[in-house]
Amino acid sequence: MIVALLEPSRILLDDPVRPSIAPESRVGKWSRVYLHINDDDKTLGAVLCTVKMDFIPTEEAQLFLPDLSPLPKIAVLYSIWSYRKGAGSKLVREYLSMKSPEVTMRIVTMSPKTTMARDFHLRNGAKTLQENEETVNYEY
Repeated sequence: MIVALLEPSRILLDDPVRPSIAPESRVGKWSRVYLHINDDDKTLGAVLCTVKMDFIPTEEAQLFLPDLSPLPKIAVLYSIWSYRKGAGSKLVREYLSMKSPEVTMRIVTMSPKTTMARDFHLRNGAKTLQENEETVNYEY
């Protein structure tokens, strides 16, 4: 089950991908955090951080620039981590299948240049969009 986090939480301090981003920056007008809650035991399985933007970011400093548009057109997945094997993939699939305006947008990632990130996104159906100096953008 996917649940939206409505306010900053200490759980966001666990982020191994982008630990420098404060919890307060992750939940806001265009920023959203989604949680995968395991149906069996109702425990937290994975966390996904997103932000809506007008352009595809290539570095972390670009994620929270002041919004320039009243209606951004790109949903950027910038961090995902899991507490259980397979929960991250489940969360991405659930996010992609949500019936909301957010997922009718173009969906891209801003991922670290790691084998783990590459394998994760390609295995979940993304395509490599572009390689940047420190990141890779994949598109779903």
